[in-house]
Amino acid sequence: MHDGEHVSWEVVFSSRKDKGRQEHHPVKEAKNKYLREAMPCPSCKRPANQLSWIYLLTPEWTWQTLCGKAGWITVCDQCKVQIDFFPEIVN
Repeated sequence: MHDGEHVSWEVVFSSRKDKGRQEHHPVKEAKNKYLREAMPCPSCKRPANQLSWIYLLTPEWTWQTLCGKAGWITVCDQCKVQIDFFPEIVN
């Protein structure tokens, strides 16, 4: 991602496949909140509004070891690149 941070692709794919979680976190709301800050793909220059927006929640063990993350990640599926991560507080 543009800040040098990277989330394992396994976590990204797992979050993406979790239909319940994705339905609970509408992409439209994420774009309303973060699109102005979102970067385009650094490889193909695809604009942020055309990237995949995935609500990400790392596994339970990451929270137990105080390194858990939750929030929105943008991914260019064409280039296989993680671009932005917008953290959110989990209740």
